[in-house]
Amino acid sequence: MADIALIIGNGFDVDMGLPSKYSDFAKSKEWQDALKRTRNFVPFEEYRESSLLWELLQASTDPYWFDIEEVIHQFVKNHMDNTEEAIRQIRWEFDLVRKGLQKYLQRVSKDFKADEKKLGYQLLTHLQNSPLSVFEIIFNYTYPHDFLKIPTYYTKLHVSFVHGELPKNNIVLGCCIKEGDVFNKQLSFMYKDNMLTRANNSGYHLQEAKEIIVFGHSVNEMDFRYFKAVLTTLSTTPSPSKHLTIITYDEASERNIKDNILSQGVSVTGLYNNLGTFEFIYTQKYYSGDEAEIQKFNNLLSRLLYPQEP
Repeated sequence: MADIALIIGNGFDVDMGLPSKYSDFAKSKEWQDALKRTRNFVPFEEYRESSLLWELLQASTDPYWFDIEEVIHQFVKNHMDNTEEAIRQIRWEFDLVRKGLQKYLQRVSKDFKADEKKLGYQLLTHLQNSPLSVFEIIFNYTYPHDFLKIPTYYTKLHVSFVHGELPKNNIVLGCCIKEGDVFNKQLSFMYKDNMLTRANNSGYHLQEAKEIIVFGHSVNEMDFRYFKAVLTTLSTTPSPSKHLTIITYDEASERNIKDNILSQGVSVTGLYNNLGTFEFIYTQKYYSGDEAEIQKFNNLLSRLLYPQEP
């Protein structure tokens, strides 16, 4: 059982300064190599109706939003009847994208070191000094402790890479079946569930943890299945000794997260009513020197270092 559950999403790496957004990947040489390889073998402009890469290429031109997994989700929904030749082509293109993303992240993260002023850096270093046990649920492919300029010496740490990890070349990229979706057996190789290979006990640790911290994850519909059980329990059961802190960019990000929670049938009001603490910390305000935001973060660090007896 873990005392602290830390959920890390891509916003954590981005806040650290790592160019790990899908839009960063779409500007990379690895992305161009995937497109070039496809054009060398198949002029996919001529096969637009069944080309995953064509769909991704069109989506990547949006200057405001590019989410590979959401594009894959829509592609799987819209391509229910494919020829065997089309399925082979889609599988090949999908593998090119997955391997290209893997190579890109390996390259940009290889020698990356985080600034010690970053919230993620401070949080991880304080957790190392906490007397409490820590369970890290990492949705990224990178290991955040590799970005620190100090050795990692946790004595009570368990880490679960939900979607695989770069060193093992087993990253999980794809989509999940959302409510109302029709199962697409032909393209089921792009479902995340079919790529998972081991148990991680994340549900148990989330339910048992006294302190849950979400850093850089939007609690989106694609990944909500990992959160629904614990959030449902926390929103309906008085838990004054439990704390839920979500670290995100700004107020708009907070609204988006609350919308995602509400859309999955979990009461945000219930979380406020039943938890000892439920609050958001904005990285934007923290870095601008906002005293209230700095105090909230310091209060969190204090709970981690000096936990009170129940």
